[in-house]
Amino acid sequence: MRNIFKQNKYLISSFIISIVLSFIFSLVKIKNLTFVSLSIAANIFLIALIKIIKDKLKIKWNKYEKISIIAIILVLYTFYFISILGRKFIYYWDFSCYYNLQIGAEEFFNINILEGIRNFIGSTWSGEYGTFISFFPEVLFNFSNKTINAYLISTVIVFIPYIIITFSILIKRLIKVLKIKKEKLFFISSLLIFSLFPMIHSTFVYGQPDLFGLAFIYLIIILTIDYDFYKLDYERLFEIGIITFMLLITRRWYIYFILTYYILYGFTIIILNIKDKKRLKTILKHALSFAVVTGIFFLVTLFPMFKIIITEGYSYDYYLSGGFIGELISQKNHLGYIFLLIIIIGLVYGMINKNYRKYSLILLIQYFFIIILFTRMQNMGLHHSLLLTHIYLYYVYMFLILIVNKKVFVIILLLLQILNFSFGIYNVNSKIFTNVPLQTPKQKDYKELTKVGKWLNEKLKDNNAYMITHNNMYNPDKLRNLYVPDNTIKKHLPYGSAIEGVHLFPIELFEAKYIITTNPFENVSIENKYNKIFLELVNQNKFKKIKEFDMKNGYKILVYERIEPCTKEEAEKYLNELEDLSKKYPKLYKEVIEKYIKENL
Repeated sequence: MRNIFKQNKYLISSFIISIVLSFIFSLVKIKNLTFVSLSIAANIFLIALIKIIKDKLKIKWNKYEKISIIAIILVLYTFYFISILGRKFIYYWDFSCYYNLQIGAEEFFNINILEGIRNFIGSTWSGEYGTFISFFPEVLFNFSNKTINAYLISTVIVFIPYIIITFSILIKRLIKVLKIKKEKLFFISSLLIFSLFPMIHSTFVYGQPDLFGLAFIYLIIILTIDYDFYKLDYERLFEIGIITFMLLITRRWYIYFILTYYILYGFTIIILNIKDKKRLKTILKHALSFAVVTGIFFLVTLFPMFKIIITEGYSYDYYLSGGFIGELISQKNHLGYIFLLIIIIGLVYGMINKNYRKYSLILLIQYFFIIILFTRMQNMGLHHSLLLTHIYLYYVYMFLILIVNKKVFVIILLLLQILNFSFGIYNVNSKIFTNVPLQTPKQKDYKELTKVGKWLNEKLKDNNAYMITHNNMYNPDKLRNLYVPDNTIKKHLPYGSAIEGVHLFPIELFEAKYIITTNPFENVSIENKYNKIFLELVNQNKFKKIKEFDMKNGYKILVYERIEPCTKEEAEKYLNELEDLSKKYPKLYKEVIEKYIKENL
């Protein structure tokens, strides 16, 4: 332990200074620097942790490997910068979620450091979207113009090196553990394959930095791949525990990796040592002690999150589309036939070769376990598919090992990966290559939307509005985020109710001065029921149309003004229309409307 402090004294000193400065800045009311100092501390902590692990395992990169790592980071920077700076895209829904978290975290830390910490703990306990990720890009984002593009650029600059460096360490571990020959060619090739794997980047391109959790997954694998608990390595155990904790609070669905990985990890250790009873007894004693200590720590620090997961769950019926079989089909489409074939060949080779059989089998079981568990709740979005990328890549690397002695085949594999990545960028509809989009679509009606936004910015300074339409083309978030960091529209136009069984009934339908809808009306989920009743109320002269925007694409955005106050009869119209859904989700619909009637009508 002394050696760790001695070897990393400058990092540790910088970490302590950053923490102290954050309290000083909070006390003297230098608001924006409080969070910046904590951001510096968070990054120093993670850098130190990675360095300690790398040094402990005696991982060293040669000159060619260092050049490869730097080159890959620069290439990815170039890809993201060109994509972000050249786009005409209005972020909405999950694509703007992390930006909103970042702005919210800043606001709390600008009050004082204790409020910021309270917000961090509260958001983490909620189990949905915590602000843990927000600590890392703030060191850059604070000095930007605070747009969503600026946020995304900040996360790209900060997160890409973490992902590439941790994966580079993992490659070195795999080379040693699997005794892979032709190290130089394998390292450079596998790093390039990883960096151009479409699923890694699919949602980061759109503004969702969930891939940050991959750095913790790689560190967990690095620390456990050849550790069997026979000897108590307290330093390693602490690192495993803290990294697992950080992975869990990155996004709660990473729990599927944590559960499946550690269950299979423990089972494998038992199988491999079952013949030596004395050794197995020692291993089980150490492993169970570690599990109990970390389990208590997790339970105490994250009890509210676990309580919500156990008592309420977080399944979304709307997103349960196809279950297990449907998910396998989706994953096949994400990969494309070419890389599906490569993965299958790599899997078969990994099973046949006894040197690779153990990990090939474990990862295959983990793959099915993750999908089975996940689809009990809902099907995977592209960001959830990050849970499977380490498995896909392992089998691609098995294929790479199979052909590594034939450079021409290696070159063909790399060219196929570059082509696969290109199909994602240009969003070519092909079953042969990936269907994962790596470029945001252009908002062709951007000019028309700004006209709507300009009108709302004027009208909503003293009034509220509600937008019923909630599809990919037109939804409240596209207007709410049109002028951020100017939040005039966002403060007076709520996110709204979009998905049945997920969002509360929007009482703004009763209270807002303006109601916004479209013609034609594109239905996605529950909003069609709201629109049906609303149009009935329009016909009853409770609202009048005051503005119509032609979007020049066959759609019109319509704005209505309320001319008669909401009545009990009006509220009951919605209650009757939602009767079936209220039986299934009474807290979301019936109870909300009845409470409003009781308190206001």
